[in-house]
Amino acid sequence: MSADSLPKGSAGSLSARGARWNAAGVLFFCFVIGMTGRGLFDSFVVMLRPLDLSHSWSRDELTAIYAIAMTCWGLGAPLAGIIFDRAGARPVYLLGIACSAGGLMLASTDWGLWSFYLGHGVAVGTATALLGTVVQAALVSRWFDRSRSTALGLVHSSMGIGVLLFSPITQLLIDSFGWQGAYRGLTLIGLAVIVPIALFAPWGRFRAGHPEIAAAAAAPREGPRRPNYRSLREALGGWPFWALSWIYGITGMGIYVAITQLVDYFQVLGVPALEAASIYGVAGALAPVGMVAFGVIADRLGMLRAATLSYGLTLVSYAGFLALPEMFSEFVLYGSAVCLGLTLGSRGPMVSSIVSRTFQGPAFGRIYGAILAFGGAGGGLGAWLGGFIHDAAGGHAALFYVGAVVLVAAGSPFVFLSRAAAR
Repeated sequence: MSADSLPKGSAGSLSARGARWNAAGVLFFCFVIGMTGRGLFDSFVVMLRPLDLSHSWSRDELTAIYAIAMTCWGLGAPLAGIIFDRAGARPVYLLGIACSAGGLMLASTDWGLWSFYLGHGVAVGTATALLGTVVQAALVSRWFDRSRSTALGLVHSSMGIGVLLFSPITQLLIDSFGWQGAYRGLTLIGLAVIVPIALFAPWGRFRAGHPEIAAAAAAPREGPRRPNYRSLREALGGWPFWALSWIYGITGMGIYVAITQLVDYFQVLGVPALEAASIYGVAGALAPVGMVAFGVIADRLGMLRAATLSYGLTLVSYAGFLALPEMFSEFVLYGSAVCLGLTLGSRGPMVSSIVSRTFQGPAFGRIYGAILAFGGAGGGLGAWLGGFIHDAAGGHAALFYVGAVVLVAAGSPFVFLSRAAAR
């Protein structure tokens, strides 16, 4: 991101240099916390196979852990918004790391399936919402106006970096200490990274925002085509809320019905465990590139073109994964992972940009949290549905077919949202 995309100084008390440092601080601290939270969350994708081999549970019982986590991630998003609107980022982040650490430690006890449902499911899922997108979008939108989609793409890319770093780390911990030791090691990593930032970063200053952007957000917007949503109830009465909720929810379903079992699928095809986890990590590594790139495309070429390209590349990746059993090759394997990685989470910055411009105001956190709740519900349903389909169909192929159909339906509201934004 160029220096020109950072906010300029205002005539008020904040200098241009101070504004730039604050904006950079928001990006950095939100990125690190989001990266760690998402990495801990998605460690389950690597944990799935060792858990399967060491227990007699069915596949849909195992994937229900991730489904619960996704659902609680969605349900936790409104909670993150409410706490942020009332008290700021620090209590949200401290509660988030407490939930994550407690949940990972509970899962490590192996007291039964319930300990995974409550630990990695409820606790870690809720923690991911508290450590992630709602606070990121709320803070970034207070410091960036021009090139907002690009800034949101950059900070949202923390999710992909989290997958990149934590997938091989999780596998290495499993190889060295077993899956229970891996859970404990991940707990220590999360505490060491997040607690100091949550305690000592200047969250009050970050929450205040750039004076010019804060003044613009507080001013009522004119014209019947740009309603000024001041509460969650008002937002629920407008079609943009439901269109954005559809995109988050149905896209989550189409993605997680397939990728929750992607590492396991690679190993079934004969890929070694560490390489399989690393390939998933490669996809995560490319997610930041895709998020930023699609944010730039949306800013320069329009939301609809960016969304169409994003969904198209995801469908190409699914087609490649489907072809692997019949024509396995490293090129198809890694090429499909590249296409998937470039689009993982790429819709998020686009939706966040629309949300921040449509609903910016005193209830932004609650409104955005409610929209994200649909994403969590869709992702959770997709993860559980993937386990059910795997057992019913006796393999992985059906997951990609179902996911492709769902994704085609998921992107349709972008047509109407892009037209509304152009008015």
